[in-house]
Amino acid sequence: MKLRTKIFLTFSILATVPLLLFTVFCYQRYTQTTYERMDVISSHLFENARNAANDTLDTIRQTAGTFNFYYNDGTSIISDLKEFKDSDSPPDTYEYFKMSQSFKRTCQNLLYSDQDIYGIYIFTPSGYIFDCTNDENGTIQSSYDFQNADWYQDTLDLDGALYVSGNAVHDCFTGGKQTIFFSQCLKDIYTHEVVGVLMLDCNSQMLDLSAVNTMPEVTLLTIDNTNTNDVLYTNYNELPSGFVNDGGNVQRTDLNLSPLRLTMVMDYTNLAKEFNVTAVLIIIICAVCITGYIIFAYIISRYMVHPVEHLSHKMSSQSGHTLIQSTRYLNRTDEIGTLYNEYNAMVESLNAAVKQDYQDKLVLLDAQMKSLEARINSHFLFNTLEAINSIAELEDNESIATMSLALGNMFRYTLKTQSELVTVQDELDHVNDYVTIQRIRFDNRFHLELDIPAEYLNNKVLKLILQPLVENALYHGLNYCTTGDTINIRAYAENNCLMIDVYDNGQGMAIETLTKLQSSLMEEASFTELGHRNKQSIGLKNIHSRIELYYGKGYGLTVTSSQSEWINVRIRLPILK
Repeated sequence: MKLRTKIFLTFSILATVPLLLFTVFCYQRYTQTTYERMDVISSHLFENARNAANDTLDTIRQTAGTFNFYYNDGTSIISDLKEFKDSDSPPDTYEYFKMSQSFKRTCQNLLYSDQDIYGIYIFTPSGYIFDCTNDENGTIQSSYDFQNADWYQDTLDLDGALYVSGNAVHDCFTGGKQTIFFSQCLKDIYTHEVVGVLMLDCNSQMLDLSAVNTMPEVTLLTIDNTNTNDVLYTNYNELPSGFVNDGGNVQRTDLNLSPLRLTMVMDYTNLAKEFNVTAVLIIIICAVCITGYIIFAYIISRYMVHPVEHLSHKMSSQSGHTLIQSTRYLNRTDEIGTLYNEYNAMVESLNAAVKQDYQDKLVLLDAQMKSLEARINSHFLFNTLEAINSIAELEDNESIATMSLALGNMFRYTLKTQSELVTVQDELDHVNDYVTIQRIRFDNRFHLELDIPAEYLNNKVLKLILQPLVENALYHGLNYCTTGDTINIRAYAENNCLMIDVYDNGQGMAIETLTKLQSSLMEEASFTELGHRNKQSIGLKNIHSRIELYYGKGYGLTVTSSQSEWINVRIRLPILK
């Protein structure tokens, strides 16, 4: 890791980690406060909804209690109803008319004071029905048999407690509206006998809590009857489609009128989004501060490290035997100035030493060359090439150095006789040495592409089979770089054999020439001596014969071509590790 990177990371970590920790703390604390605030909002809304529902139910309870009230003279509606409780001795028509008028006078004030009550009815055991309505939901059906109705029997079973119907269209009324009705037994306080059943037919929206639901988009309010599971009120259909009911934020309570229950579900997920502005602002401030700290750390690290980096680059980029001095930061009086001045002194000393060593080597090389004149042997050629390479490097002539080194490698590889089998990597190195020479010769007018998977580089193949094919591709395929510019070597496995393709995009081969070559490759190979090399070894026929004689029938070369387009020579070899 570079020094600048280390200093930059050190400054960045020291600046950003505490800020990140502080931001995380602030964010968590804000989130905790947000949820505490949502709990307060939820509790307050739930309390208001409960109070509103209880106030409505208390009004109904008070209205029903009116009919149990006794006047100062000891009379009451209950005492008047005693005459109608016995079906065997019903009162005359006049008594019924008088009772009806008295009942309506009492009820009209109640209907006027409470707009949610559509009608008030009393059903007597003798079958008489007293009613007073505002015509919002009509009146009782004339043929309605209330004594056999389920609600009537349930009201009697409650023994004075209020019965609550479902929020529905009831078949007992002529109006056909959706309503909620409440019913209660009216009893003689002395004998405790039932003298009638009171019914209050009310507006279906009487329990509507939308007025107190200050957050209708995230709050579900429901009033239901726990005995019958009837829902008397809910705002479910008014909620947005994105409402999340995960069951984690539910509050329930029994209302003043049993068995009614209020349930509230608050969508904390969407409610929290309304508080996210501050949280996002905290994150943005943190991001801006971190960015500023990082920029500051970069500037500081660059200022401190740039002189050292410049000197390091100066030293690593030196080439040849002449070192170049630096002209920067020489006038600085701090450690950087001392470092640069000492470097220049060292460079000057090294240049003098290299010059002297260069002259000594020339003298030594001249002496060695004179001594070798009398001892030329099989190694003379590549030793000479190595000497040429050394001189070229000393003279900074890269082309001659590269060509002599590559040619020396090629001769050394050719003379190596330890084994006829080499690795694919060795063959490719030999090809690369050859291509290096030819690229200099042809001024980089062609290029070599290698598509050799790493798994095949250590496979054993016969020596000197790739470079002659590349040479043929260059001379005959690309026609000395006048036609085409690419030679491609590709290796792959097929039918348990190693296939190597040498392809060029040059002038191709005429059909007659291709046919003649293919026929030559099909001729029987003649065996002389395994591993024997002669002047014809670079020919395709000789390569094919060597492969066939070494590995057996079925292995060797296959040549295909498209005239004026391409030539492909395919080598088929066994897979040997």
